[in-house]
Amino acid sequence: MLFLLGPDGLSPLPVTSQHLLINHYPEPPPGRSYPQLKLQCKNLLMKEWDEAAPDPARYPYHPSLKPHPFMGLDKFSAGRLHQMRSGKSYLRAHPSWDSDVPPTCPRCQAAPETFEHAILHCSAKEPSRTRHLQGVLDIGPDAPVWSSIALLGALARFIKSTATAFPPGMFSRPTSAASSISSRSSNVVSFGYFMSSQES
Repeated sequence: MLFLLGPDGLSPLPVTSQHLLINHYPEPPPGRSYPQLKLQCKNLLMKEWDEAAPDPARYPYHPSLKPHPFMGLDKFSAGRLHQMRSGKSYLRAHPSWDSDVPPTCPRCQAAPETFEHAILHCSAKEPSRTRHLQGVLDIGPDAPVWSSIALLGALARFIKSTATAFPPGMFSRPTSAASSISSRSSNVVSFGYFMSSQES
């Protein structure tokens, strides 16, 4: 027998057939639906999250209650993106690992090696960019790349082919990184499945 704790202590809770139904829920308040209540709860949670632990100024990407879609990529590519988005990567302008290293891009020597520069502007990577990133024009918080299976797959291939944000000394030459990493994790079928499961 089930009991309900009330002002007068425990009282027996009648068990009906409806209580045993897996999908049975109490009726929502008048004029409100469960999707509305769910959205309200999410909004309150995100608001409290933002107030209690606001993102640092260097991190422009919006927090989310769902896994980021790029987590459906292979582990190595997802790790590079996590680090670069947070400004805590092996890129020269991200001084997390070695503050004595100058921020200038070691490939083109033309500008600080930021996330945006490494992906969109470095002239030394232009051949790979032309090959892989035809549709990636922006990597900001609201850019289409963060919600597109095809564009995220292209971004992962670009990162591997150019060894972008790879740990220093991981390979003797960036070109060797492309073939080694790409041969191990170029399949994005599981990524498509991951995205589909998130949308359902």
